[in-house]
Amino acid sequence: MAQVNTIMSELLSLFPRYEFEKLENRYHANHYTRYFSGWQQLIVLLFAQAGRKDSLRDIETSLSVHHSKWYHIGLQGVKRSTLSDAMSKRSYQIYEGLFYKLLEKCKSVTPKHSFRFKNELYSLDSTTIQLC
Repeated sequence: MAQVNTIMSELLSLFPRYEFEKLENRYHANHYTRYFSGWQQLIVLLFAQAGRKDSLRDIETSLSVHHSKWYHIGLQGVKRSTLSDAMSKRSYQIYEGLFYKLLEKCKSVTPKHSFRFKNELYSLDSTTIQLC
């Protein structure tokens, strides 16, 4: 059987789980939670951002449609109240720390010199715009 990597697994590969767990321990992120961990919240937030979900109801509905596919990355059914409680009680500092870890990672792979071009550089955008 061929192994297929989903877009979500590609996104999650950017975030080292052990680094995230260190941040969770530092800020006591899972202190008052029973079963919805910070890692699961990160998965839901990435899904919502990638899918342009703008409400808790929209996130819950979209997740429940493909419930069987979320098992492989450790996500069970997520209710609006659970997500709302997690968003209000879990410290933002975990995700801020994760951002700075990713920023360090990006800086380490970018070249140290600035780019210089001999000729003019043109950028083309192929985004379609709906007129009506």
